Amino acid sequence: MKLKSTRLKRKVPHLTITCDLPIFKPFITLLANVIELHPKVFSITLNYNNTDYTAKSGGYRPVEIRLERKQDNRWHICYVTEFTYIATPFGHESTYAIDFDFSRGIGYQLGMTSEPIAAYGPLFSLWQRNFCRYHSYDTYQCKISIEEA
Repeated sequence: MKLKSTRLKRKVPHLTITCDLPIFKPFITLLANVIELHPKVFSITLNYNNTDYTAKSGGYRPVEIRLERKQDNRWHICYVTEFTYIATPFGHESTYAIDFDFSRGIGYQLGMTSEPIAAYGPLFSLWQRNFCRYHSYDTYQCKISIEEA
């Protein structure tokens, strides 16, 4: 005779994250872990920062990621922006190094003109792999900003 397990099965919530370019599975997991902590919000902005990063010595560049929940309960990556320092006559200034702006459908890389986001597929793939690797090294501190629905 088979005994039925009385242990409750944990129901895993369905979570969909989209953007206009392919998303690396570890990147989805990283974002989903944050989203699941804030299930009732409209948007989440993640600011990843490495305290060792300076204009003089370089290091792991700051990154900002914005996610918004759509009406069908899917999450959409609005943008992923990586910042860098550039030298100006007045010192060093923080500016966009790479910007994947999925909301406007354009990509940007420092020193180049904006192009349709589809042209940034290979760079976005490379960027995701690198970011996930750096994140796994506990390189970043993350500040989370939420906007209620």
